[in-house]
Amino acid sequence: MNLPKKVTELGMELDEWCHESCLAHVGVGKDWATIYRIESLHEGRGHATELLLDMKNYYERQGKVFGGSVALNDRMARLYEKCKIKEYTEL
Repeated sequence: MNLPKKVTELGMELDEWCHESCLAHVGVGKDWATIYRIESLHEGRGHATELLLDMKNYYERQGKVFGGSVALNDRMARLYEKCKIKEYTEL
């Protein structure tokens, strides 16, 4: 598993993860970690699934709740379900 590196985007410090053709940014708080962005250059190869599972395991081992905002498309909804990622549906 690759470990994240710290990056600053739009004034926010984020964890940046890379795996194969995927790049993801995660916001991290005291007891939470939230997916801000994930993208893949080669969809359908399982790279995003592998990356999400690595990130989920990494943050949950630290005692953090790992999740993401409401899925904006069916593919992301399927990934959340497949990887058992908490979807934040309430404000």
